[in-house]
Amino acid sequence: MCNLFSRTTTQEAMRQLFKVAPGADHLGNAAAQPAIFPDGQVAIVTSDDDGSRSLQYARWGWQKVRFKGSNREQWLTNVRNLKANAWKNVIANRAQRCLVPASSFCEYHPTEKIPGKAGRMNKAASWFCLQGETARPPFAFAGVMRTWNLEHHGLRKKSDADLVALGSEITAMSFLTTEPNAIVAPIHPKAMPVILRAEEEFETWLHGPTEEASALQRPLPDDALQLAFIGETADATA
Repeated sequence: MCNLFSRTTTQEAMRQLFKVAPGADHLGNAAAQPAIFPDGQVAIVTSDDDGSRSLQYARWGWQKVRFKGSNREQWLTNVRNLKANAWKNVIANRAQRCLVPASSFCEYHPTEKIPGKAGRMNKAASWFCLQGETARPPFAFAGVMRTWNLEHHGLRKKSDADLVALGSEITAMSFLTTEPNAIVAPIHPKAMPVILRAEEEFETWLHGPTEEASALQRPLPDDALQLAFIGETADATA
């Protein structure tokens, strides 16, 4: 479910939209990301107790799990059941909430196919974005984050071995999903990401009481979302 999204918003636009504090952009020179996959580096917005917001990187994926019917481990990338004790505790901890800037998200079409490698036909990527006067208006997923200690939790990639010697820790993130609206359901009937569009929602997610933050787990109104295109596994506007 939603294991592919894009972030084509510029850094300056992210700083303005999410009210990032002066000097608190730690992304360096962040290029657009037309296709972000699990375990990829993702821009997130965090907030201190005093409300000061920062931009930083995190790795997409909470932990490796073996899903029912699968013979391999995959990254747990989405959170759905907030009533489970583990997730209930995470959401109750405001320090673990974050915003995940995005401009579109993808679900694979159940019937449409496109040519792939070695003559294979692959499921076509269905890209969804907000309705708006401009292409791909920016938004945020309601995200959660935690510290990932490479020595304690294990390497996420072989290349991370060099970081262990430095005693490095990274940030792992995931984001919430909910039931799909009428735009997403024909493509993916099980779920869609929780999408936040306004400053009031950003602030509630980052600092609001647990009950108010959890109440943001709802589908986006149908008239706020559109199916942008069906085809490649990268946002066509990038």
